[in-house]
Order: sequence, then C-alpha cells, then structure tokens
Amino acid sequence: MNDHAAAQDIQSLFAANAAEGDFLQARKLDDTIGLCLSGGGYRAMIYHVGAIIRMNELGFLPRLAEVASVSGGSITAGLLALRWSQLRFDTNGRAVNLDELFVSPLLRFARAGIDIKAVLYGLLPGCSAADSLVRAYDRHLFHGACLQDITDTPRFTFMATNLQTGSGWRFAKSYAADYRVGLIDRPAIPLARVVAASSAFPPILSPVRIDLSGETVKSTAGADLHREPFITTAVLADGGVYDNLGLERVWKRCRTILVSNAGRTIPEVGRPTGRWIGQLFRTLALIQQQAENSRRRILFGMANRGDRQVAYWSIDTASTMYALPDALLISAEEAAEAASMRTRLNPFSEDEQRLLLKAGYAGADASLRARCLAQNDPPASFDFLP
Repeated sequence: MNDHAAAQDIQSLFAANAAEGDFLQARKLDDTIGLCLSGGGYRAMIYHVGAIIRMNELGFLPRLAEVASVSGGSITAGLLALRWSQLRFDTNGRAVNLDELFVSPLLRFARAGIDIKAVLYGLLPGCSAADSLVRAYDRHLFHGACLQDITDTPRFTFMATNLQTGSGWRFAKSYAADYRVGLIDRPAIPLARVVAASSAFPPILSPVRIDLSGETVKSTAGADLHREPFITTAVLADGGVYDNLGLERVWKRCRTILVSNAGRTIPEVGRPTGRWIGQLFRTLALIQQQAENSRRRILFGMANRGDRQVAYWSIDTASTMYALPDALLISAEEAAEAASMRTRLNPFSEDEQRLLLKAGYAGADASLRARCLAQNDPPASFDFLP
C-alpha cells in the first residue's frame, strides 16, 4: 500500500459508523444494566463484596443483565456467578441466603494468604506461580467448576490481557474470544484458571497459560491471528493491564452502567528516585493511571451527553462527595485508609475487612441513590463480618 492509499484508509476511520450516533459505535446497545467490578487484588475483592451486599438490600441484583470483571473483581464475580443459581430471591428481589453462599466464603478466603506460596512455587523448576494460584482458587472457592457451571443470566464476563496479541481475552459461559484470534463457543475451561488469568498481575504472578487445543477456535471477522500458536495456547495476564475498570464489555452493551472501582490514584512523590528500577515502576504505574483516567473521562462524557446512565463509586471517595444529604458516613480519612491498603493476595485482618466492606457498601448506596437508580431506603448496619 502506498502512502496516499494508507492516508485515505486512515481518514476513512473517522467517518466509519458515524451515522449510528453513538460515541462508542455500539451496535448491540440495549436498555439493560451492567455492573463493572474493577481490579485491585484482595482489596478489590472485599470492597466489591460490600457493594454487592448493599445492592442486594436494594433489590438490585435481579435487575443486572451483565457483570464484567477484572483482577480482584473477578474473584468476587467468579463466586457470585457460580452461586447465583442457588440464591433464593424474595418478592423484593433480595437474596436471603447471600451471606451463606457468597459473603462468608469470600471473607474466609480473604484470611488465607496465597501470593507468597505462589511465588515460592514458581521458583521450582518446571513450575509456575500462576498454577499455584489456580489450585488455591479451586481449593478455596470453585471446587472443580468450569465456565459451563456458572449462571446464564446475568451474563458474567471475565477479562484478561493477551500477552501475545496485546488485546483482551473475554471469558463467559457462552463464548471466549480475542477478536484477533477468534471465538470459542461454550468453552469448558476451569473457572479457577479463568479467574487466575484475570487476576495474575505481572511480572510475578503471570502469565497464566490456557491450553486451547481441546477447544474449537472459530475464525471471526478481523481475526488476523487465527493460526498457531495463538489458537492452541493463550498466554494471559491480569485483565487490569488492558482495562482496570472492566468497562469494555459493558459500555458497548448496556444503557445503564454501574462501576465499582477499588483502584486508587497514584500518589504524588515529592522526590522521585533516580534509580532506573524505581523510575520504571513509577512510569508504568503512571501510564496505567492515565489509561484508566481516559476511560473514566469517556464514561462521564457519555453520561453528560445522555448516551448512558452511569453510577460510579470509588474506594478513595468520601461519602460527602456524592452530594447525597443522608449518605452513610465514610470520612475522607477512612476513604484514604481503605484506598491505601495493599492489593496483595495475603491475609486481611477483620478490621481491614470491616473498613473495605463499609467503603464498598457506602459507595454503592450513595451512588445508586444519588443517581436515582435505587430507592431511598434506610441502610442496614455496617457490621457484616460473620
């Protein structure tokens, strides 16, 4: 292709699908509700549990059509997807056994440290830290379940980052796909391995390798890498590398978007280190932060234009910032403490769990009610620990 033809081709991208009138050119947008659970290790896992407790009290769970997750959010979403069919909803849409089937198992899991063991296991010849993660998730939470064992509705999508192609791998019950590789119908991939792929933060806990040789990977439009080795093995890392808010699936499908964000803004540093390794990690963190900020600006821009209805709550936000007169009290100091907690997969104390649950619960409550998506019900007690 000569330079003139290439320039014409690039210019054509600006006009592509312009008549659709949707900023994201979403072709399958429905008047449905989607929930996005961000990354952030155990911190995110516990924070999202608090948010889901409040959503359940508000009778919101049966209204969800989509749940998309990355990293620590995928641990939460994985157990919710697996246990969904066992939840008993009352006439108000509240699951009366949510604590037994979902909350208590995840909080018990938060008291188990798995990252150091995974790292040490990965030092052994022929072993990987990722495989240790898979076994831990399966032993504590999923007990041999695969993607075909999760619920059909709502649709749960677990996001990972494909280190081979630089794009996202999406895993759901109905399909798994990377748009550059192809699509697998109804994949029988272990749920523990999918969640491990979504939460394997590089470079220590990744990559997770998924053997696709037993699956049929179909070519799809735009699948320019539909060939070996891409169709036989997926080499994956944390979904937060690609999209730490988990927006990619939901904002192209759902008119109403709920975002539970357990990430935090990169803190300022008065005297950055001059050592190359410190600069490297700082720079990578800033790049990821700017990518997340860009997605957030797009999200809020769509809300301001009226293209989407958005409820967004964040771990580093005090309850007074939601402009709700009767918001549950989370002080700026408590929000900062919750946001500064580690993202490691190591034990969290009861006090740490209690604060994260409170932050997630209060954030979901304030955002949903401030956006007029939930009734102004009086909140329940903050103490959710069994």
